[in-house]
Amino acid sequence: MRHTDDPVSSSFPSRGGSGYRICPVCSRGFAGKPAKQRTCSTKCSKEWARSQKPKFKPPRFDVIEGRLPAIYDSDNLDWQDSSWRERGEYWDSVVKATRETDRSAPLSIAGHGALVRVDGNMLVVRDGFTHHPHRRVEWRFHPRDAALPERIVLLSCDGAISVPALTWLARQRVPVLLLDARGNITATFSGDVGGNIDLEARAKLHKLDTARAVEIAKNLIAAKLAGQARVAQSLSDGFDGVIVVGKIRREKQALVLATTIEDIRLAEARAAVAYFRLWTKLPMRWKGLSARPVAAEWLHVGMRGSAIGNSNRNATHPAHAMLNYGYAILQSQISIACARAGLDLTAGILHAQRPGRPALTLDLMEGLRPLVDEKIVAFLRSHVFARVDFLIGDDGVVRLHPQLARAVAMLRMGNDVVEQSISGFLGELRQQNDSHLIDNRH
Repeated sequence: MRHTDDPVSSSFPSRGGSGYRICPVCSRGFAGKPAKQRTCSTKCSKEWARSQKPKFKPPRFDVIEGRLPAIYDSDNLDWQDSSWRERGEYWDSVVKATRETDRSAPLSIAGHGALVRVDGNMLVVRDGFTHHPHRRVEWRFHPRDAALPERIVLLSCDGAISVPALTWLARQRVPVLLLDARGNITATFSGDVGGNIDLEARAKLHKLDTARAVEIAKNLIAAKLAGQARVAQSLSDGFDGVIVVGKIRREKQALVLATTIEDIRLAEARAAVAYFRLWTKLPMRWKGLSARPVAAEWLHVGMRGSAIGNSNRNATHPAHAMLNYGYAILQSQISIACARAGLDLTAGILHAQRPGRPALTLDLMEGLRPLVDEKIVAFLRSHVFARVDFLIGDDGVVRLHPQLARAVAMLRMGNDVVEQSISGFLGELRQQNDSHLIDNRH
Protein backbone atom coordinates (compact mmCIF):
# COMPACT_ATOMS: atom_id res chain seq x y z
CA MET A 1 0.00 0.00 0.00
CA ARG A 2 1.30 3.48 -0.80
CA HIS A 3 2.08 5.63 2.25
CA THR A 4 1.56 8.90 0.41
CA ASP A 5 -1.27 10.37 -1.58
CA ASP A 6 0.91 11.23 -4.57
CA PRO A 7 -0.38 10.10 -7.98
CA VAL A 8 0.85 6.79 -9.26
CA SER A 9 3.36 6.80 -12.08
CA SER A 10 0.98 5.21 -14.56
CA SER A 11 -2.77 5.36 -14.84
CA PHE A 12 -2.90 1.86 -16.29
CA PRO A 13 -2.23 -0.93 -13.74
CA SER A 14 -0.13 -3.92 -14.56
CA ARG A 15 -1.98 -6.99 -15.74
CA GLY A 16 0.28 -9.20 -13.65
CA GLY A 17 -1.10 -7.93 -10.35
CA SER A 18 -4.49 -8.35 -8.77
CA GLY A 19 -7.70 -7.06 -10.29
CA TYR A 20 -8.33 -3.42 -11.05
CA ARG A 21 -10.26 -1.73 -8.22
CA ILE A 22 -11.69 1.68 -7.34
CA CYS A 23 -10.77 3.40 -4.09
CA PRO A 24 -14.01 4.14 -2.15
CA VAL A 25 -12.51 7.35 -0.70
CA CYS A 26 -10.88 9.20 -3.60
CA SER A 27 -12.45 7.16 -6.47
CA ARG A 28 -8.95 6.56 -7.91
CA GLY A 29 -8.24 3.35 -9.77
CA PHE A 30 -5.46 1.09 -8.47
CA ALA A 31 -4.18 -2.48 -8.60
CA GLY A 32 -1.62 -4.57 -6.79
CA LYS A 33 -1.19 -6.93 -3.88
CA PRO A 34 -2.75 -7.90 -1.57
CA ALA A 35 -6.04 -8.49 -3.33
CA LYS A 36 -8.07 -7.72 -0.17
CA GLN A 37 -6.72 -4.17 -0.05
CA ARG A 38 -9.68 -1.77 -0.08
CA THR A 39 -8.03 1.62 -0.59
CA CYS A 40 -5.20 3.00 -2.68
CA SER A 41 -3.10 4.57 0.09
CA THR A 42 -2.59 4.70 3.84
CA LYS A 43 -4.24 8.11 4.00
CA CYS A 44 -7.36 6.81 2.26
CA SER A 45 -7.32 3.72 4.49
CA LYS A 46 -7.44 5.84 7.64
CA GLU A 47 -10.16 8.04 6.17
CA TRP A 48 -12.19 4.98 5.21
CA ALA A 49 -11.79 3.49 8.73
CA ARG A 50 -12.99 6.73 10.33
CA SER A 51 -16.04 6.85 8.04
CA GLN A 52 -17.01 3.28 8.99
CA LYS A 53 -17.17 3.97 12.72
CA PRO A 54 -20.74 4.66 13.82
CA LYS A 55 -21.31 8.11 15.29
CA PHE A 56 -23.51 6.64 17.99
CA LYS A 57 -24.62 3.25 19.09
CA PRO A 58 -28.37 2.99 18.52
CA PRO A 59 -30.41 1.58 21.38
CA ARG A 60 -32.05 -1.75 20.72
CA PHE A 61 -35.34 -3.09 22.04
CA ASP A 62 -34.42 -3.98 25.60
CA VAL A 63 -30.67 -3.35 25.82
CA ILE A 64 -29.65 0.22 26.60
CA GLU A 65 -26.05 0.38 27.70
CA GLY A 66 -25.23 2.34 30.83
CA ARG A 67 -28.66 2.54 32.44
CA LEU A 68 -31.76 0.54 33.24
CA PRO A 69 -33.57 -0.77 30.17
CA ALA A 70 -37.04 -0.64 31.73
CA ILE A 71 -37.80 2.92 30.65
CA TYR A 72 -41.06 2.37 28.81
CA ASP A 73 -43.81 1.09 31.08
CA SER A 74 -46.45 -0.74 29.07
CA ASP A 75 -48.90 -0.40 31.97
CA ASN A 76 -48.64 3.40 32.06
CA LEU A 77 -51.77 4.19 30.04
CA ASP A 78 -51.52 7.92 30.66
CA TRP A 79 -48.07 8.06 29.06
CA GLN A 80 -49.27 6.03 26.09
CA ASP A 81 -52.28 8.27 25.57
CA SER A 82 -50.21 11.46 25.74
CA SER A 83 -47.66 10.10 23.27
CA TRP A 84 -50.40 8.93 20.88
CA ARG A 85 -52.12 12.33 21.15
CA GLU A 86 -48.90 14.25 20.58
CA ARG A 87 -48.09 12.41 17.39
CA GLY A 88 -51.69 12.56 16.21
CA GLU A 89 -51.73 16.34 16.63
CA TYR A 90 -48.42 16.63 14.78
CA TRP A 91 -49.54 14.67 11.72
CA ASP A 92 -52.92 16.38 11.80
CA SER A 93 -51.11 19.71 11.52
CA VAL A 94 -49.17 18.37 8.53
CA VAL A 95 -52.44 17.43 6.82
CA LYS A 96 -53.98 20.84 7.55
CA ALA A 97 -50.92 22.63 6.20
CA THR A 98 -51.17 20.61 2.98
CA ARG A 99 -54.86 21.48 2.60
CA GLU A 100 -54.16 25.17 3.18
CA THR A 101 -51.46 25.16 0.52
CA ASP A 102 -53.60 23.31 -2.05
CA ARG A 103 -57.32 23.28 -1.33
CA SER A 104 -58.01 20.83 -4.18
CA ALA A 105 -55.58 18.23 -2.78
CA PRO A 106 -56.95 14.77 -1.94
CA LEU A 107 -59.09 14.71 1.20
CA SER A 108 -58.10 11.85 3.52
CA ILE A 109 -60.37 10.70 6.36
CA ALA A 110 -59.49 8.37 9.23
CA GLY A 111 -60.73 7.44 12.69
CA HIS A 112 -63.99 6.46 14.34
CA GLY A 113 -67.29 8.05 13.42
CA ALA A 114 -66.36 9.45 10.01
CA LEU A 115 -69.35 10.76 8.06
CA VAL A 116 -70.03 11.66 4.43
CA ARG A 117 -73.55 12.90 3.69
CA VAL A 118 -75.54 15.50 1.74
CA ASP A 119 -77.21 18.46 3.42
CA GLY A 120 -79.21 20.79 1.19
CA ASN A 121 -77.38 19.71 -1.97
CA MET A 122 -74.06 20.36 -0.24
CA LEU A 123 -71.60 17.60 0.52
CA VAL A 124 -70.70 17.35 4.20
CA VAL A 125 -67.53 15.46 5.13
CA ARG A 126 -66.63 14.98 8.79
CA ASP A 127 -63.39 13.34 9.83
CA GLY A 128 -63.18 10.59 12.42
CA PHE A 129 -61.98 10.59 16.02
CA THR A 130 -58.37 9.34 16.29
CA HIS A 131 -57.14 10.63 19.66
CA HIS A 132 -58.35 12.46 22.75
CA PRO A 133 -58.80 15.34 22.78
CA HIS A 134 -59.33 15.72 19.04
CA ARG A 135 -61.16 18.61 17.47
CA ARG A 136 -62.95 17.05 14.54
CA VAL A 137 -63.18 19.05 11.35
CA GLU A 138 -66.17 19.29 9.01
CA TRP A 139 -65.87 20.29 5.35
CA ARG A 140 -68.75 21.50 3.16
CA PHE A 141 -68.65 21.63 -0.62
CA HIS A 142 -71.24 22.89 -3.07
CA PRO A 143 -71.61 21.59 -6.65
CA ARG A 144 -68.76 22.69 -8.95
CA ASP A 145 -66.89 24.03 -5.94
CA ALA A 146 -63.35 25.14 -6.83
CA ALA A 147 -62.14 23.60 -3.55
CA LEU A 148 -63.50 20.12 -4.38
CA PRO A 149 -60.76 17.54 -3.71
CA GLU A 150 -59.38 15.34 -6.46
CA ARG A 151 -60.54 12.32 -4.50
CA ILE A 152 -61.69 11.30 -1.03
CA VAL A 153 -59.66 8.60 0.68
CA LEU A 154 -61.20 6.68 3.60
CA LEU A 155 -58.38 5.11 5.60
CA SER A 156 -59.50 2.12 7.63
CA CYS A 157 -62.15 4.20 9.36
CA ASP A 158 -65.60 3.35 10.60
CA GLY A 159 -68.61 5.56 10.11
CA ALA A 160 -71.16 6.11 7.36
CA ILE A 161 -71.39 7.32 3.78
CA SER A 162 -74.91 7.84 2.46
CA VAL A 163 -76.27 6.83 -0.94
CA PRO A 164 -77.11 10.48 -1.81
CA ALA A 165 -73.48 11.34 -1.04
CA LEU A 166 -72.25 8.68 -3.48
CA THR A 167 -74.65 10.04 -6.11
CA TRP A 168 -73.48 13.61 -5.46
CA LEU A 169 -69.81 12.59 -5.77
CA ALA A 170 -70.52 10.63 -8.96
CA ARG A 171 -72.09 13.69 -10.58
CA GLN A 172 -69.09 15.82 -9.61
CA ARG A 173 -66.68 13.09 -10.78
CA VAL A 174 -64.92 12.86 -7.40
CA PRO A 175 -63.82 9.27 -6.77
CA VAL A 176 -63.93 7.63 -3.33
CA LEU A 177 -61.15 5.23 -2.31
CA LEU A 178 -61.28 2.82 0.64
CA LEU A 179 -57.99 1.53 2.08
CA ASP A 180 -57.51 -0.98 4.88
CA ALA A 181 -54.97 -0.70 7.71
CA ARG A 182 -52.21 -2.24 5.56
CA GLY A 183 -52.67 0.12 2.62
CA ASN A 184 -54.53 -2.35 0.41
CA ILE A 185 -57.40 -1.16 -1.76
CA THR A 186 -60.73 -2.36 -0.38
CA ALA A 187 -63.09 -0.62 -2.80
CA THR A 188 -63.23 2.24 -5.27
CA PHE A 189 -66.28 4.29 -6.28
CA SER A 190 -66.25 6.67 -9.21
CA GLY A 191 -68.81 8.32 -11.45
CA ASP A 192 -68.79 8.49 -15.24
CA VAL A 193 -66.92 5.20 -15.55
CA GLY A 194 -67.58 3.22 -18.69
CA GLY A 195 -69.52 6.02 -20.36
CA ASN A 196 -67.07 6.24 -23.26
CA ILE A 197 -66.09 2.64 -23.92
CA ASP A 198 -63.32 2.33 -26.48
CA LEU A 199 -64.32 -0.96 -28.04
CA GLU A 200 -61.61 -0.70 -30.69
CA ALA A 201 -58.82 -0.28 -28.14
CA ARG A 202 -60.23 -3.05 -25.98
CA ALA A 203 -60.36 -5.43 -28.95
CA LYS A 204 -56.82 -4.57 -30.03
CA LEU A 205 -55.56 -5.15 -26.51
CA HIS A 206 -57.06 -8.64 -26.43
CA LYS A 207 -55.68 -9.48 -29.91
CA LEU A 208 -52.08 -8.42 -29.27
CA ASP A 209 -49.58 -10.91 -30.67
CA THR A 210 -46.41 -11.82 -28.80
CA ALA A 211 -44.07 -9.51 -30.72
CA ARG A 212 -46.23 -6.43 -30.24
CA ALA A 213 -46.80 -7.25 -26.56
CA VAL A 214 -43.03 -7.45 -26.04
CA GLU A 215 -42.51 -4.05 -27.68
CA ILE A 216 -45.12 -2.38 -25.48
CA ALA A 217 -43.74 -4.08 -22.37
CA LYS A 218 -40.25 -2.84 -23.25
CA ASN A 219 -41.47 0.75 -23.35
CA LEU A 220 -43.28 0.40 -20.00
CA ILE A 221 -40.20 -0.95 -18.22
CA ALA A 222 -37.86 1.47 -20.01
CA ALA A 223 -39.88 4.36 -18.55
CA LYS A 224 -39.66 2.76 -15.11
CA LEU A 225 -35.89 2.28 -15.30
CA ALA A 226 -35.42 5.88 -16.45
CA GLY A 227 -37.38 7.04 -13.41
CA GLN A 228 -35.40 4.78 -11.08
CA ALA A 229 -32.14 6.19 -12.43
CA ARG A 230 -33.43 9.69 -11.69
CA VAL A 231 -34.39 8.75 -8.12
CA ALA A 232 -31.06 6.98 -7.60
CA GLN A 233 -29.20 10.16 -8.51
CA SER A 234 -31.21 12.08 -5.93
CA LEU A 235 -30.54 9.45 -3.27
CA SER A 236 -26.78 9.55 -3.65
CA ASP A 237 -24.51 11.78 -5.70
CA GLY A 238 -21.44 9.79 -4.68
CA PHE A 239 -19.74 6.70 -5.98
CA ASP A 240 -22.56 4.36 -4.88
CA GLY A 241 -25.10 6.37 -6.83
CA VAL A 242 -22.93 6.28 -9.94
CA ILE A 243 -22.61 2.50 -9.71
CA VAL A 244 -26.37 1.98 -9.29
CA VAL A 245 -27.24 4.33 -12.14
CA GLY A 246 -24.77 2.49 -14.34
CA LYS A 247 -26.37 -0.86 -13.52
CA ILE A 248 -29.86 0.48 -14.23
CA ARG A 249 -28.73 1.88 -17.57
CA ARG A 250 -27.14 -1.43 -18.52
CA GLU A 251 -30.42 -3.19 -17.79
CA LYS A 252 -32.20 -0.58 -19.87
CA GLN A 253 -29.87 -1.42 -22.76
CA ALA A 254 -30.56 -5.12 -22.18
CA LEU A 255 -34.24 -4.44 -22.85
CA VAL A 256 -33.38 -3.75 -26.48
CA LEU A 257 -32.22 -7.37 -26.89
CA ALA A 258 -35.14 -8.87 -24.98
CA THR A 259 -37.36 -11.12 -27.07
CA THR A 260 -39.77 -12.47 -24.46
CA ILE A 261 -41.73 -11.15 -21.52
CA GLU A 262 -39.56 -13.24 -19.19
CA ASP A 263 -36.41 -11.47 -20.45
CA ILE A 264 -38.04 -8.12 -19.67
CA ARG A 265 -39.03 -9.27 -16.19
CA LEU A 266 -35.48 -10.44 -15.48
CA ALA A 267 -34.01 -7.09 -16.55
CA GLU A 268 -36.53 -5.29 -14.36
CA ALA A 269 -35.75 -7.54 -11.39
CA ARG A 270 -31.98 -7.05 -11.69
CA ALA A 271 -32.41 -3.28 -11.86
CA ALA A 272 -34.76 -3.35 -8.85
CA VAL A 273 -32.20 -5.18 -6.71
CA ALA A 274 -29.55 -2.51 -7.39
CA TYR A 275 -32.09 0.31 -7.03
CA PHE A 276 -33.51 -0.70 -3.65
CA ARG A 277 -30.08 -1.62 -2.33
CA LEU A 278 -29.30 2.08 -2.61
CA TRP A 279 -32.38 2.78 -0.47
CA THR A 280 -30.66 1.00 2.43
CA LYS A 281 -28.40 4.06 2.80
CA LEU A 282 -31.39 6.40 3.21
CA PRO A 283 -31.69 7.23 6.94
CA MET A 284 -34.88 7.63 8.94
CA ARG A 285 -34.77 10.24 11.69
CA TRP A 286 -36.34 9.35 15.04
CA LYS A 287 -37.19 11.14 18.27
CA GLY A 288 -37.69 9.77 21.75
CA LEU A 289 -35.40 6.77 21.30
CA SER A 290 -34.33 6.96 24.92
CA ALA A 291 -37.89 6.18 26.02
CA ARG A 292 -39.01 3.92 23.19
CA PRO A 293 -36.13 2.46 21.16
CA VAL A 294 -36.65 1.11 17.68
CA ALA A 295 -35.00 -1.77 15.89
CA ALA A 296 -31.62 -0.96 14.39
CA GLU A 297 -33.05 -2.01 11.03
CA TRP A 298 -35.46 0.93 11.25
CA LEU A 299 -32.67 3.52 11.39
CA HIS A 300 -32.32 3.15 7.61
CA VAL A 301 -34.70 2.09 4.88
CA GLY A 302 -34.20 -1.60 4.24
CA MET A 303 -34.45 -3.61 1.05
CA ARG A 304 -37.87 -3.69 -0.55
CA GLY A 305 -39.60 -6.84 0.61
CA SER A 306 -41.23 -8.45 3.60
CA ALA A 307 -40.12 -10.84 6.29
CA ILE A 308 -43.55 -12.47 5.98
CA GLY A 309 -43.84 -14.46 2.77
CA ASN A 310 -42.95 -13.20 -0.69
CA SER A 311 -45.53 -10.40 -0.93
CA ASN A 312 -44.46 -6.77 -0.57
CA ARG A 313 -47.95 -5.92 0.66
CA ASN A 314 -47.15 -7.27 4.13
CA ALA A 315 -44.67 -4.53 5.00
CA THR A 316 -42.46 -5.12 8.03
CA HIS A 317 -40.63 -1.79 7.75
CA PRO A 318 -42.19 1.67 8.26
CA ALA A 319 -40.86 3.10 4.99
CA HIS A 320 -42.24 0.15 3.02
CA ALA A 321 -45.62 0.55 4.72
CA MET A 322 -45.71 4.15 3.51
CA LEU A 323 -44.69 3.00 0.03
CA ASN A 324 -47.63 0.59 0.00
CA TYR A 325 -50.01 3.46 0.76
CA GLY A 326 -48.52 5.52 -2.05
CA TYR A 327 -48.76 2.65 -4.53
CA ALA A 328 -52.37 1.99 -3.51
CA ILE A 329 -53.29 5.60 -4.29
CA LEU A 330 -51.55 5.31 -7.67
CA GLN A 331 -53.33 2.04 -8.41
CA SER A 332 -56.72 3.62 -7.75
CA GLN A 333 -55.95 6.56 -10.04
CA ILE A 334 -54.87 4.29 -12.90
CA SER A 335 -57.84 1.95 -12.41
CA ILE A 336 -60.29 4.84 -12.66
CA ALA A 337 -58.51 6.30 -15.71
CA CYS A 338 -58.48 2.90 -17.47
CA ALA A 339 -62.16 2.34 -16.73
CA ARG A 340 -63.03 5.76 -18.12
CA ALA A 341 -61.04 4.91 -21.26
CA GLY A 342 -63.05 1.71 -21.66
CA LEU A 343 -60.10 -0.66 -21.18
CA ASP A 344 -60.31 -4.12 -19.67
CA LEU A 345 -58.37 -3.99 -16.40
CA THR A 346 -57.68 -7.73 -16.45
CA ALA A 347 -56.00 -7.78 -19.88
CA GLY A 348 -52.42 -7.51 -18.71
CA ILE A 349 -49.17 -7.76 -20.66
CA LEU A 350 -46.40 -7.94 -18.06
CA HIS A 351 -48.47 -9.28 -15.17
CA ALA A 352 -50.18 -12.64 -15.42
CA GLN A 353 -53.93 -12.60 -15.90
CA ARG A 354 -55.77 -14.07 -12.94
CA PRO A 355 -59.42 -13.86 -11.86
CA GLY A 356 -60.04 -10.59 -10.06
CA ARG A 357 -56.51 -9.26 -10.65
CA PRO A 358 -56.21 -5.83 -12.37
CA ALA A 359 -53.24 -6.91 -14.49
CA LEU A 360 -53.43 -3.96 -16.90
CA THR A 361 -53.50 -1.51 -13.99
CA LEU A 362 -50.38 -3.11 -12.55
CA ASP A 363 -48.70 -2.88 -15.96
CA LEU A 364 -49.42 0.82 -16.35
CA MET A 365 -48.26 1.50 -12.79
CA GLU A 366 -44.69 0.47 -13.60
CA GLY A 367 -43.65 3.66 -15.35
CA LEU A 368 -45.18 5.86 -12.62
CA ARG A 369 -43.86 4.04 -9.55
CA PRO A 370 -40.65 6.16 -9.44
CA LEU A 371 -42.85 9.27 -9.07
CA VAL A 372 -44.32 7.75 -5.90
CA ASP A 373 -40.81 6.82 -4.76
CA GLU A 374 -39.70 10.46 -5.12
CA LYS A 375 -42.56 11.67 -2.95
CA ILE A 376 -41.89 9.07 -0.24
CA VAL A 377 -38.17 9.92 -0.21
CA ALA A 378 -38.99 13.62 0.18
CA PHE A 379 -41.46 12.76 2.95
CA LEU A 380 -38.87 10.68 4.82
CA ARG A 381 -36.34 13.49 4.61
CA SER A 382 -38.83 16.14 5.75
CA HIS A 383 -40.07 14.59 9.00
CA VAL A 384 -38.78 13.13 12.25
CA PHE A 385 -40.69 10.01 13.27
CA ALA A 386 -41.47 8.42 16.61
CA ARG A 387 -42.01 4.81 17.63
CA VAL A 388 -45.70 5.49 18.35
CA ASP A 389 -46.23 6.48 14.69
CA PHE A 390 -46.17 2.80 13.75
CA LEU A 391 -48.11 -0.16 15.06
CA ILE A 392 -46.87 -3.74 14.82
CA GLY A 393 -49.47 -6.48 14.45
CA ASP A 394 -49.28 -9.96 15.89
CA ASP A 395 -48.01 -11.18 12.51
CA GLY A 396 -45.26 -8.54 12.38
CA VAL A 397 -46.93 -6.34 9.76
CA VAL A 398 -46.33 -2.61 10.30
CA ARG A 399 -49.31 -0.24 10.21
CA LEU A 400 -49.39 3.55 10.31
CA HIS A 401 -50.84 5.93 12.86
CA PRO A 402 -54.22 7.04 11.39
CA GLN A 403 -53.13 10.68 11.14
CA LEU A 404 -49.80 9.66 9.57
CA ALA A 405 -51.73 7.57 7.05
CA ARG A 406 -53.76 10.68 6.19
CA ALA A 407 -50.56 12.65 5.57
CA VAL A 408 -49.12 9.92 3.32
CA ALA A 409 -52.39 9.57 1.38
CA MET A 410 -52.29 13.28 0.56
CA LEU A 411 -48.96 13.03 -1.27
CA ARG A 412 -50.29 14.36 -4.52
CA MET A 413 -49.74 13.08 -8.02
CA GLY A 414 -51.85 15.03 -10.47
CA ASN A 415 -54.49 13.23 -12.47
CA ASP A 416 -53.07 14.85 -15.60
CA VAL A 417 -49.90 12.76 -15.22
CA VAL A 418 -51.95 9.55 -15.05
CA GLU A 419 -54.21 10.54 -17.92
CA GLN A 420 -51.20 11.44 -20.05
CA SER A 421 -49.71 8.02 -19.37
CA ILE A 422 -52.97 6.28 -20.33
CA SER A 423 -53.34 8.33 -23.53
CA GLY A 424 -49.73 7.52 -24.46
CA PHE A 425 -50.41 3.83 -23.94
CA LEU A 426 -53.55 4.00 -26.11
CA GLY A 427 -51.65 5.80 -28.86
CA GLU A 428 -48.90 3.20 -28.77
CA LEU A 429 -51.46 0.41 -28.80
CA ARG A 430 -53.13 1.75 -31.94
CA GLN A 431 -49.78 2.46 -33.61
CA GLN A 432 -48.46 -1.01 -32.92
CA ASN A 433 -51.55 -2.71 -34.31
CA ASP A 434 -51.73 -0.43 -37.38
CA SER A 435 -48.10 -1.16 -38.25
CA HIS A 436 -48.80 -4.87 -37.76
CA LEU A 437 -51.62 -4.69 -40.32
CA ILE A 438 -49.33 -2.93 -42.80
CA ASP A 439 -46.68 -5.64 -42.36
CA ASN A 440 -49.27 -8.38 -43.00
CA ARG A 441 -50.43 -6.68 -46.21
CA HIS A 442 -46.87 -6.57 -47.54
